[in-house]
Amino acid sequence: MATRVVIVGDLPEHPDRASLVRALTEGHPNIHWDWLQAEGAQCSVPQKYMNRLLHELRNPNPDITVRVVRLRMLNGKDAHSVHRLHRDPILPPADRASAGELVEWLLSAASGLIPPNAWQLPLRHAAVLAVLSKLVRNKAWNKDKQGHAWVKENDLLGQAPVNRPSHPRVYGEACDCMERFFTAGLLLTKGGKQGKTPKEWSVNTEYLPAVKRSICDRNLDPLRAEASLAAFMIYIDGGPNESVVIDDVIVSERVLSVCRERRD
Repeated sequence: MATRVVIVGDLPEHPDRASLVRALTEGHPNIHWDWLQAEGAQCSVPQKYMNRLLHELRNPNPDITVRVVRLRMLNGKDAHSVHRLHRDPILPPADRASAGELVEWLLSAASGLIPPNAWQLPLRHAAVLAVLSKLVRNKAWNKDKQGHAWVKENDLLGQAPVNRPSHPRVYGEACDCMERFFTAGLLLTKGGKQGKTPKEWSVNTEYLPAVKRSICDRNLDPLRAEASLAAFMIYIDGGPNESVVIDDVIVSERVLSVCRERRD
């Protein structure tokens, strides 16, 4: 069954509606996100949009589950109209005042919107998987610097899934981890000396089986089982508790298909 989440109300910063909906869609594309943004001093939703929502709640589609997120900046009349037809609206914590904070909370397990079987990991774990997923998707792995399969650092860090508008902190954590990847031996790097050649990265083939198993098994234990990565994993496990959705967003079906391929 499809899930549609409708946010009703406004935030103190009056963020751009399209940007917030896009961030949520990128964060969890399997949910259809919408935002009926309240306007003016009375914090009222334009009548035509409110009427559509109320009609949808009165005449539910059996193939679509509709969840309503009610923001605090919503006038009493609209809030009552929604509550009369939807008895259990989701109420974000009062301290989630900015667009980024709201997106983070809605995409977390705390909101109750993300299916319980969705793969979620702490922020630093997600950053590690984002880097590894980008390299695996490009089949960038080598046994030493003489290999030919590399990804330029600008592309690795500047493109999805490492750099995503919906998860700006993943990018920051990934940048902080890069030299630790190299020190641990999990990744190889070359170039970047005195600006003559671009810096490039690849997975060390010594750890490629563990990387692929971690992605396919939805668990980082295969990497933890590598004794030489112990210090690296201690650092990763000590990161922020903020939760990030991994399915589709960080690990795409394309990445999974590469991981399932037989290695020559």
